[in-house]
Amino acid sequence: MQIAIEFKPELCPKSLECFSAPHGQNHASRLAQEYAQNHLFVDLLNAYRRSGGLARAQEVAARFKRQGVNDISPLAGWLVRREVISIEWQSKIWLPLFQFQPAGMVLRPGLSAVLAELVVVYNAWEVATWFCEPNTWLADATPIDSLAMGTANLLDAARAVRFSQG
Repeated sequence: MQIAIEFKPELCPKSLECFSAPHGQNHASRLAQEYAQNHLFVDLLNAYRRSGGLARAQEVAARFKRQGVNDISPLAGWLVRREVISIEWQSKIWLPLFQFQPAGMVLRPGLSAVLAELVVVYNAWEVATWFCEPNTWLADATPIDSLAMGTANLLDAARAVRFSQG
């Protein structure tokens, strides 16, 4: 059975602040937060599906090894330095696959510069969402779709976010 949920930008990015709520919140608040995060995760699964989908970090590491890349320490470094898009859901790290070149599992050119602009103003969920939403700086294309056409406009769109939020 396939579940189709329409990507709902109104859930994000502003409501993502609740994903880092204080420890003293009540049970109902935690349940509401978990419910919202689960729905956003499904929305992201659907949004990233046509560009390769989302995969758990261990699956991405396995892809590295299948490509003959035995040293996965670059992946760990990218995660720590927020040079790749990743989100944590149900105690697992998930990464959109579009950001890796299929041959050799290297990062797509120009993506690091775009992420460097976004990570200073957005949390991980907001960054992941930003790539799926139509963007006026990109003639209402999504950043994922714009990446295929080059990164100059994409970098300008990310800078616009940084300067408007920062």
